[in-house]
Amino acid sequence: MLISDALLLRLVASFVAGAVVVAFVTALADIYGEGPAGFIGGVPTAGAVSLLSIGLTQSTSAAVEATTLFPLGFSSTFAFLLLYAIPRGLRFRVRMPLALGVWLPTSVAVALWGPDDFALSVGASLPLALGVLLIRRRIVTSRVMLTPTKPSAMLTVLRGVLGGLVVMAVVILSEVSGPLVGGVFAAAPAIWSSSLYVTSRSRGMEFSRSLTWNFMQAGILTVIPYSVAVRYLFPAFGIWLGTLLSYIAISPLAYLAWRLTFRKNGGAGIAPTEGV
Repeated sequence: MLISDALLLRLVASFVAGAVVVAFVTALADIYGEGPAGFIGGVPTAGAVSLLSIGLTQSTSAAVEATTLFPLGFSSTFAFLLLYAIPRGLRFRVRMPLALGVWLPTSVAVALWGPDDFALSVGASLPLALGVLLIRRRIVTSRVMLTPTKPSAMLTVLRGVLGGLVVMAVVILSEVSGPLVGGVFAAAPAIWSSSLYVTSRSRGMEFSRSLTWNFMQAGILTVIPYSVAVRYLFPAFGIWLGTLLSYIAISPLAYLAWRLTFRKNGGAGIAPTEGV
């Protein structure tokens, strides 16, 4: 019963974390544009919650084991963003299944045949993610001139509920699949898919596509390093303090991501654009 209560508590925590981030990201997109939204959406959130949840409901060693395939699993989420951004003229209902259709089998392949060596996982994930990032850099998205709007409280709550449900589903999948496989699905694009859906509805498909660049830019600088920090800080300091110290450890890289995201091109990151 205690285990069930603990799991319920983690699921509630994952729902709240996902809801807050998605609501925040999409509100920033409405008010300030893709730069701030892309930065907040790119830093470790759903993955951090999943690793924390594995540690709390299973053990510290299970959370550490989950980091083994986490970097390689995360690189497959870059393929998700790339496939979401590449096609022009497709509606969301076609674009998102296409992107998920690439991400899911890639993640399953990583879970089944990925290396059981953490250094190899990190070493393989970085060039893969960087290669996808460079391909995305060449994709042109139209700059959308938007009038800042303030979303209603009810709309913000509904967006948050959607994001919270997606993140909670990812945490459940991580819980039931074991720590090693769970590490792959802890890197699932829960926050990204929810945010892309909401912004495609509120701001249009071109804006949603352009958001993928800032997600990638912030993600490659912070998410993989976060998993490295967790790998070594959880055993030394425990789950809660290890989580805090992991965020502190990646803060210089997060600052770099912030600076890159807010380069002087209208606050919208450095993704290539063309006039409309």
